[in-house]
Amino acid sequence: MKQKNIMTASFEKSLNLSDDNFIKYMIEDTKERKIFNGKSKIGVTLISIFLIGILYVLAIFSTKGIETPFKDSPVPQPTINFLPIWLFGILLIVWFAFWGYSSSKSYLNEKMFANFFNAHNFLIWIVIEANLLFLTFFLKSLTIIGIIILFGYTILISKKQSLEKQLFNIKSETNKVDNTMHKIIHYMLKYGWLIILLWIVWKFIFPNTDGARTDMMGFIGIVAMWIAIDIGFIVLEAYLFLPYLLYGYYRYKYPEEYRDWEGKTQIEWYGEKYFNKHIKGTEKEEKIND
Repeated sequence: MKQKNIMTASFEKSLNLSDDNFIKYMIEDTKERKIFNGKSKIGVTLISIFLIGILYVLAIFSTKGIETPFKDSPVPQPTINFLPIWLFGILLIVWFAFWGYSSSKSYLNEKMFANFFNAHNFLIWIVIEANLLFLTFFLKSLTIIGIIILFGYTILISKKQSLEKQLFNIKSETNKVDNTMHKIIHYMLKYGWLIILLWIVWKFIFPNTDGARTDMMGFIGIVAMWIAIDIGFIVLEAYLFLPYLLYGYYRYKYPEEYRDWEGKTQIEWYGEKYFNKHIKGTEKEEKIND
C-alpha cells in the first residue's frame, strides 16, 4: 500500500484541518491584518521595497567583510563570502517568480492565503540571508548549524507526522515532541505580550545596555541570538505557517467542494473579476435552475 502524505488527502480528509486550533488562530489573525487581507496594497508595496533594500545591504555588508576586515572584530577575518551580491539577485528573482505565479492563480477567497504565502517566502528569504551572513563571519562555528539542522529536522518531521494523523484519522501513540511544542506555542501566544512588556520596562530602567560589544561576551551573544532566531523560525514554520499554508493548498485544490461546504455562490467565492475571466461561460460555471 502506497504511503499517504500530507499533500494527497481527499477533500473529506482535508476538512480535518479545520479542527486544528493553530489553523483557526492563523485564519482569524490574518483576516484582521491589512498586509494579508488586501486592504493596504500601498503599505505592503512600501514595506516590500524597504525590506528588499535591507536584504541588499546585507549582501553588500557580507562582501565588504571579505574585502575589508572590521576593526576590533572578535572573530578572524572571513575568507569565504556565502552571501555574494549575485546570490541576492537570484533570491530576488525567485521571490518575484513565486509572487507572480501565486498572484495570477489566486481568487477572492484564496487571496489571503496567497498573500501570506508571499510574505512567508519573504521571511524564508530573510532567514536564508541572515544565516549566510552569520556563516560568512562565524564559519568555525559549523557545529552550531548541525545542532540547528538536527533540531529543525526533529520538529518538522514530528509536525508532519502529526498532520498526517490528523488528515487521515490515523490512531497512534501520543507524540511527546508534538505535544510539548503545542504547549510551548500556546504559552507563547498567550503570554508573548508579557515578554515584550518586560523588555520595554528593562530598556526604560537600563537605557544604556544596548551598546554593541566586540569582546568574547559580544561574540557569544551574537551566536546565541543566531541560534534563538533559527529555532524560533523552525517552531513557527512547523506549528503555525506549515499547517495554515497546507489548509490554503487544499482550499485551492478543491475550490468547488470548499465553496459548497461554506455555502457561497461562485461570485462570492471567486470574486467577480476572476469569475468573469475563468469561470463564466465554461463548464465550471454553476447552472442555476429557474
